[in-house]
Parts: sequence; structure tokens; C-alpha cells
Amino acid sequence: MNYHMSSSQIRHHECDADGFLKLHSLFDHLQNAAAEHASLLSVGMDELAELQLIWVLSRMKFTLDRPVKLGEILDIKTYPCGLERIFAHRSYDLLIDSKRVGCAGSLWLPVSVANNRPVNAKKILPENMLGSPDLEVFFTGLDKLPDFSGVLCGEYLVGAGDIDLNNHLNNAVYARWCADALGKMLDKNAVWVGEMQVNYLSSCFRGEKVNVFFGTADDSRFLIYAEKDSGEKVFQAAGTYCL
Repeated sequence: MNYHMSSSQIRHHECDADGFLKLHSLFDHLQNAAAEHASLLSVGMDELAELQLIWVLSRMKFTLDRPVKLGEILDIKTYPCGLERIFAHRSYDLLIDSKRVGCAGSLWLPVSVANNRPVNAKKILPENMLGSPDLEVFFTGLDKLPDFSGVLCGEYLVGAGDIDLNNHLNNAVYARWCADALGKMLDKNAVWVGEMQVNYLSSCFRGEKVNVFFGTADDSRFLIYAEKDSGEKVFQAAGTYCL
């Protein structure tokens, strides 16, 4: 099958103070759906490990028409969309009761375990991951986000609980830091994000300190970035929030 369906009921621990799906939990669901499909297509973690490669998420963008709520069944229809430069592009259709509530697009890159260098995704993708003309493609051309000078709003020490199977900081943790930044700067326990793009710039490891900075572009648009003490940028994010 050229697409994969992943279904999950939204649990209490995945919800914020308003009963809406947390930002990092949404990222978890998207990544789990992608991982499930990659394994079915024989390009999952185990298959890449045999090639001394890992999948690294480079960019992710989503949009939601409304919040996903406690108890709802979130269906994610995901599928590969071929190549975008050296990246593998993947789309996600987010459905509740068979109705679209949002969509997402992501760029993935195979990276060598030996030297941490990227590998052109074309070299490992089978034909069944080069896209299907009858499936909608979401968010092509995810570009760099603008640099800005923000206000320091969070300091984090990467702990063992933040590390994923690749021994890096898990991608969803960046989304959690964004939610923390929004809550602090807007002085709210919960902030619903209707659209966001995250660009992952460098890996983080256990014991590293990361500083998060926040800024706004207008009344509803935010900009966030993080860097290590060395000044190395870790990620950038931009999106819109709804109060």
C-alpha cells in the first residue's frame, strides 16, 4: 500500500490544561506514524542500521484547523512523497471521524553513524517511496527560518529521559520547549498552536545545556530558537498561536 494509517485515542497524559493534545504529543504521533510506515516499506530503523545509517528529521511543518481533544481518535494517513533535494519528503493527513482537521509535511535525511554525515536519500529509497500521483503533497519547499534576536526564556540540561533510540535528544522535546516558551511568555498554562514549522539544525546529547529564546512577529505569530552554550544553533521554530 502506498500509504499507512495510524490510529490512536488521545489519552489524559497527552493533554494540556485545556484538554487539547500537547504540542510534543502531536509530534510523537507524527513520528510514530512515519516510523511504522518506514518499517513496512523496509527502510525502517532496523534496515538502516544494517547500512550503518539512521533517519534524521530535518524539518517538520503542520497546520491544524482546530485542537485535537481528549478522548478523540486521531487517524494519521502518512505516505512518502519522493525526493526534495537530498531529502526524503513525507506527508501526513490528520483525520478525526474521517474529516481532515490538519496536515503536515516533513523532510528526512539518512545520516551515517560512522561520521555523522548526510547521505543522499535517493541512494537508499526504493521505488515505492518515490511518491504517488494520486496523493496530496503537503508543505514542499520548507526553507530556512529568519534569524532574530530573542529574549532568553528557558534553560535546559538534556537528561537521560530526553534521549531517543538514536542516542540524540528526541525531536518531540524541541516542541515541548516551544510550548514551555509560549506558556511563559504569554503567562498561560496552555497555548494552542494552530501552525508551526520546526527546523532541526544540530543534535543534542545528554548533559548538554541548551538555551531557548523567544520573539514575536505580530500579535499571534511567534519565533523561537535554541542554542548551546557554545553558540551553536540547535533548532528554529515559527508559527501561530491562538488564545
